[in-house]
Amino acid sequence: MLGIKLSEIETFLAVAEAGSINGAARRMHLTQPAVTRQIQRLEAELGLILLDRRSKPPTLTAAGRDAMEHCRRVLSAVEDLKAMGMAEGATAGRLRLGFAHGVVDLAVTRPIDELRAAFPLVALQIGSGWTGELIDQVRDGRLDAAVVLIDPNEHPPQDIEGVRVGSEPVGIVGSARDETSSGPIAPEELARASWVLNPEGCGYHMVVQRLLDRMGARLEVAAEVLGPDIQLSLIARGVGFGLVPARRVMQSAQAGELRRIEVRGLDLSLAVWVLRSSLAGRLTPAIDHLAGSLATLWAPASTPAAAVAAV
Repeated sequence: MLGIKLSEIETFLAVAEAGSINGAARRMHLTQPAVTRQIQRLEAELGLILLDRRSKPPTLTAAGRDAMEHCRRVLSAVEDLKAMGMAEGATAGRLRLGFAHGVVDLAVTRPIDELRAAFPLVALQIGSGWTGELIDQVRDGRLDAAVVLIDPNEHPPQDIEGVRVGSEPVGIVGSARDETSSGPIAPEELARASWVLNPEGCGYHMVVQRLLDRMGARLEVAAEVLGPDIQLSLIARGVGFGLVPARRVMQSAQAGELRRIEVRGLDLSLAVWVLRSSLAGRLTPAIDHLAGSLATLWAPASTPAAAVAAV
């Protein structure tokens, strides 16, 4: 039997995820030589070269990429085994959750409180990111579940289990100072506008990009900044149009300085999905409970599509 230690597996995964020996050392609270020794011992036990040391920093070899997936499964199984001793038949363990930046402010409120109350033996680890990143992390087991925003006409990748829990109404907004068009505009007029958007990777950025791509138009970004508050401030001052969740506009200090840009024949929204890792195991009931709470939160009455119209 191989004398592989869990600490060696954990250190190898830390190197793979951090992208460097130095980053793994900080994460594991070890010295760099200690990290290197653990990786070398693991390689010796497996008879494989896991890191290509010719590159700086070292990168995973093909064997290293395969080993990474196996190592994640091992640690997931260990978590399940530990959870068995906490309470017979109880859902327990560490639940790693990721939330898309666009929904994290709403999703981590009541649903998280309800989850903690219903599953007291589950320890939560919460993070946020762009939808594409979160999908990758669910796929490779770095996250047990993620709440993401997806084009309503599309579905998550077929290799990931998911359930749609709601729809996030969004609207195009501009400055109330700009009175060049008081009524609905033609979609083609969006092609002549400048935009204030999140950086690439954001679902809202993607929606605008695809909308203009269908028109054969180029996306003109006037400001690419992260965060709704600064975006709405720039939009209110006339820097450009923005695509913003309806609820964000209502909550904004600039609400009175913004106006909805009605576009003929265009109804915008993003679908909210809960994605689950195939390695979630005993944590599946907790993930299903979270999905149910989120479905209640995103019920039509909670996020009215007409909310932006009041601006």
